[in-house]
Amino acid sequence: MLFAATAASATAAVHPVVGTVASITVVEGPDGRYVEVIVTHDALAYALNDTSTRITDPQMYALLDGPIEDLAATLQDGRERFQSGFKVFADGVSLPLEIVQSPTVESIEQWKFDKPGARLPVILEFIARAQLPANCASIAVQAPAVFDEVVLGVTRPGRESTFMPLAPAELSPDFLLRQPGAAVSAGSPEPDGESTLGVAWRYAVIGYEHIIPMGFDHALFIFGLFLLNARLKDVVWQTTTFTIAHTCTLTLSTLGLVRLPMGLVEPVIALTIAFVAIENLFTTKVHPWRPAVAFVFGLAHGLGFASALQSIGLPASQLAVGIAAFSVGVECGHISILLAAFALIGWWRKKDWYRARISIPLSTLVALIALYWFAQRVL
Repeated sequence: MLFAATAASATAAVHPVVGTVASITVVEGPDGRYVEVIVTHDALAYALNDTSTRITDPQMYALLDGPIEDLAATLQDGRERFQSGFKVFADGVSLPLEIVQSPTVESIEQWKFDKPGARLPVILEFIARAQLPANCASIAVQAPAVFDEVVLGVTRPGRESTFMPLAPAELSPDFLLRQPGAAVSAGSPEPDGESTLGVAWRYAVIGYEHIIPMGFDHALFIFGLFLLNARLKDVVWQTTTFTIAHTCTLTLSTLGLVRLPMGLVEPVIALTIAFVAIENLFTTKVHPWRPAVAFVFGLAHGLGFASALQSIGLPASQLAVGIAAFSVGVECGHISILLAAFALIGWWRKKDWYRARISIPLSTLVALIALYWFAQRVL
């Protein structure tokens, strides 16, 4: 656990990870219907056939600053992989894809000109089209695994825009299309996309993954609560108030009722972790105000969760299901952290030396990591 937290602080200095966004739009024109595909991605990572999360800065800088001929050849290889690897299906049949725009040496040079001082990551687009058969009833898409997780947005005439995350190389559900000549309506009673159960499971998994393995800061906060007093009753009560609070701000922010810049929220989250860890050094018991502190700090963490959820997208027709399932997944992540902490060090919580040998040293480490994050996020 501590190794993971330390690794998180060490890896925070690499290039920002870019999530891939695939926008799929069904267009009706005089020549029939076609699908327009716009994929916004980490251009250098994809060109090197790697994910934005796994690739290193030296690999991308070697391509960016190397011979132009090598860059052009690598980008061309990426274009060919995209044309053969990104799939659009009409009624289950793969359609030929025509690339309209792709990353080029010129577009990367333009990126460098437009973003002086921010050379990585290079965020560019693939734009492609696929002609739809005349009586096509549904479409589905599948992105190559190298794009990692993809946020998919689908826009169709006569239906609500739909957003959902896709796992690497996951085939999307079928999205129904209005038949040519049919009246345009605001929605449809026909089942479309994922079922309610499918949406709930997907967002519960996403919520869990935002604690384990991705949510080092949120997980470290829960671990800090545990370190002061490892009594199950005390920790569960604090965690519950924390969960209630972050669910409130998560919901309000997702609905657009509360908004704060992440440049403010992220440093505050780091300070909440540091506060809890430092308090552990100066007290030996859980004071009555600790659950209230957990609640107030949970409000800040909820805004952080909301930012992550907004970047992923939520199905407009099942918004409440997505938010509730995400919160359940987050809470399951919290419970997993507590169970792991009990399994690893909870056995000694009643020993006379628990505070001196475990609680104080680990709380000090948590505080140092949190303060490092705070400094990093404000500079």
